[in-house]
Amino acid sequence: MAEWSGRHLYNEENVARLVPVTGGVYRLIFQRTSDDKYIVFYVGKSENLERRLREHLSPSELDECIKRYLRDYTCYFRFIKIDSEAERDRVEQSQIREYKPACND
Repeated sequence: MAEWSGRHLYNEENVARLVPVTGGVYRLIFQRTSDDKYIVFYVGKSENLERRLREHLSPSELDECIKRYLRDYTCYFRFIKIDSEAERDRVEQSQIREYKPACND
């Protein structure tokens, strides 16, 4: 399996420059100001990582939890390319169990 990408500042420029138009799983992360620790606040999957990560940044984002983190914190993303839908499902669920992201409730 492919490796997770590095952690990148979450903005449209980095999504356009770094994220492939391919299937995969992604993590949205914020940096907690009290101790500078990085915390995963959302895990998602998509057939098109680039499009999905752009959608979260758009004004039409429906998830209020994601919108709040993007508004209130410096946020980052990581992704892993995964072609198989079954494998994306497995990795997404594994990541949700591991990180217990606030916006996946």
